[in-house]
Amino acid sequence: MINYQKNLKLLIRTSAGTRPLTDLEKCLLLILKTENNISSKRILILAKKFKTCAACSDRSEIFFIGEKLSKKNLVKKELKKGEYFWSFTKKGEQYKKIV
Repeated sequence: MINYQKNLKLLIRTSAGTRPLTDLEKCLLLILKTENNISSKRILILAKKFKTCAACSDRSEIFFIGEKLSKKNLVKKELKKGEYFWSFTKKGEQYKKIV
């Protein structure tokens, strides 16, 4: 029952309604829960430690997923010296507690 309740909270609103977070979206949130405000390069290193992140293999995937989560105001990106850094927004902090 606990897993079911936790999964209900891992829904995201879209223009078509609500849907569960994808594994890659969960992966990025899980990594940011571990280390917040980190580069795409660091995310790729940490992704190897999580089973959920098995499909996370390059920076373009991170950017694509990060952009999706950014549009939902869950994460923000900042360009520093040619590298994107990712961190939670205030809204994203709520997901941090349940991922």
